[in-house]
Amino acid sequence: MVSSSLYVIDQPNGFGGSNVTGTPYVASGLYNVTFTESNLASGVQWNVSLSGISQVSTAGMISFHVSNGTYSFIVGNISGYTASPITGSVDVTGSAVTEKIAFVSVKPVSIDPVELGTAAQYTILAKTGISTTGTTFITGNIGVSPAGSTYITGFSQTLSSTGQYATSSMVSGKIFAATFSSPTPSDLTTAIGDMQTAYTNAAGRVNPGYVNLGAGNINGMTLVPGLYKWGTGVSISTSITLTGNASSVWIFQISGGLTFGNGAHIILKGGAQPQNIFWQVASGASIGTGASFYGIIMSQTEITIATDSTMTGLALAQSAVTLESDTISAPSSLLNVTQKNFDVTFNEVGLSTGTPWNVTLGRGLLKSTTSTITFSEPNGTYSYTVSSNTTDIIQPSTGTVSVNGEHAYQAVMFSSSTQKTYSVTFTETGLPSGMQWGVSINGSMTTSVSSDISFALPNGTYSYNIESPVNYGASPHSGSVGVRGKDANVSTTFTLMKYTVKFTETGLPSGITWYVNSTLIGFSGPQTGSSYSINLTNTTYSYTASTNDKSYHQINGTFSVSGHSVSVSLKFVNDVKKPSVVSNDYLYIIAGVIVAVAAIGAGAFLIIRKRVSK
Repeated sequence: MVSSSLYVIDQPNGFGGSNVTGTPYVASGLYNVTFTESNLASGVQWNVSLSGISQVSTAGMISFHVSNGTYSFIVGNISGYTASPITGSVDVTGSAVTEKIAFVSVKPVSIDPVELGTAAQYTILAKTGISTTGTTFITGNIGVSPAGSTYITGFSQTLSSTGQYATSSMVSGKIFAATFSSPTPSDLTTAIGDMQTAYTNAAGRVNPGYVNLGAGNINGMTLVPGLYKWGTGVSISTSITLTGNASSVWIFQISGGLTFGNGAHIILKGGAQPQNIFWQVASGASIGTGASFYGIIMSQTEITIATDSTMTGLALAQSAVTLESDTISAPSSLLNVTQKNFDVTFNEVGLSTGTPWNVTLGRGLLKSTTSTITFSEPNGTYSYTVSSNTTDIIQPSTGTVSVNGEHAYQAVMFSSSTQKTYSVTFTETGLPSGMQWGVSINGSMTTSVSSDISFALPNGTYSYNIESPVNYGASPHSGSVGVRGKDANVSTTFTLMKYTVKFTETGLPSGITWYVNSTLIGFSGPQTGSSYSINLTNTTYSYTASTNDKSYHQINGTFSVSGHSVSVSLKFVNDVKKPSVVSNDYLYIIAGVIVAVAAIGAGAFLIIRKRVSK
């Protein structure tokens, strides 16, 4: 197939080209300069620039029509191929010229993926804010730092009882912000640092296989694995294809911005995986309306995803992420990374030292000859089975254990088949549904997210301790229970522990309204007295105190509640400078000086006048 064209410009050397297919009309005094390619796969797009005029084709020829002269040419980079020659010149001297371009397929280069560290635990991670309008759904966690929770907008989030995270119907995981309770702020600081390290790593990769491919317009191209570098922005208006296998890696180094058009999409072939596609973008990324995007965007500035788009990957921005009725999902292989694991420990009592026993938890099986068996699992509820090669009765031998953001424990009692045991049940009230608590009896711990915890024990007297969630106290929190030939029950009541925080202001005139506001406390409402008190749980709080009178500056600060009452002093300072006041004594002195100067002047005048008259 021949792709020929005519593009005429009114210049002495008048040369041209276009995308017209067929037999060209060649104006008088112009001659064909035809580039023919060999070895490209059918349908692969290639391009040639002749003295600054570029032509693109998926056919075997590209033609220009020029007058006599010498012209330089450049053959554009094509992913997966090298061209020979890449550059050169042609001389037109009264007849047509043909230049043959031979492409050679290049084996994809194997490169290492970018290590994301703890940033991989977040589907969206930003420094200055995450916002959405409309109904967005995100699979995984989102986090913002150093900005606080007020910079996460549109999600209608609800703060958890621990204050460490928030939840939303739009987010399958958790929402984290720098102003939440410990350890969230330090975890986010680490994640932000890891995000920036990953960006630097991607930007610093050397020896790219492809430089300035398509002059930044890679629309319609098929890209093999490798390192790509642009000194400009990159645009994709309709689609690109990434072809490789499950371990193939693409790293795109983009010095400008990434523009992904309305309705554009990425096609993955050969098993290519979104978690292995890295877009390092210096000037922001913009994904258009109704687009379908794959990969991990690491942007030095903002990431904007327009209405009704889908993204399978991570959005990691060193400023803000803006969404609008989008669906964002972490790659399935990273969902396990986004879920932090916690120990699940089974502790046996009753077996002789060195006796083997085993626990199956979910699909995992562990064996031991010691008293404990420990698994590591993310949040969830897991079925378990306990067994041994003894004839002992195992209680419980089956059941479920729940992991809810902290380590979980299950006590297992082995007893002789001839030994009678009874149920000892602890029942709690006062905890929110789904909150974990625990009971340790004679040193063996069991935790639960339900209201009951049971042990199977023979006759005897047993000491116990109630393990309380953060910020809750149990009554009773310890004691002993006797088993005397029948089941026993112990009730405990949990109370949320709060302590008085008293804000006291100084510096305001009587009757001036003032306020205290905090992301964890909320808004105090208008205060006209000198103090304001509120009961709070243990954690560290940031606050802002202000007044409607703009002549007094705003006060910002932090305080910590740690098991006792706290007093916070607010000293308002008037920033408006008052005019200085001069005392009467100074006025008298100034007046006296003025009178004396006047008298001296008058005397001098009279003396001069007398001398003149003589």
